Amino acid sequence: MSSRIALDEMFDLDLALTMPEDSTAEVSKRQPDAESMAAARHLVDEMPTVVVGCGGQCSVCMEGFGGAGKQVQCGHVFHENCISRWLSLHNSCPLCRSKVVS
Repeated sequence: MSSRIALDEMFDLDLALTMPEDSTAEVSKRQPDAESMAAARHLVDEMPTVVVGCGGQCSVCMEGFGGAGKQVQCGHVFHENCISRWLSLHNSCPLCRSKVVS
């Protein structure tokens, strides 16, 4: 039983060491306002739409692509709705954190 507790503590430490400065609780509380959603939607509309092969998966929602996705400047591809919501809260790629808007 004590080894299980130690293992659980190890995972908590791992989570704490890999989390961004703001906690997940704070991040999940953030809701985009209408203005930031509109700006993100406009930005995503300008991104190229690319065809994604079988087995492709959106890294935001972890669901498969229905054939097409939106490509960010760094080359990563996401569902249109997923990247719109992300960009309404963040100014970076969800995977590599490269800036999306200068």
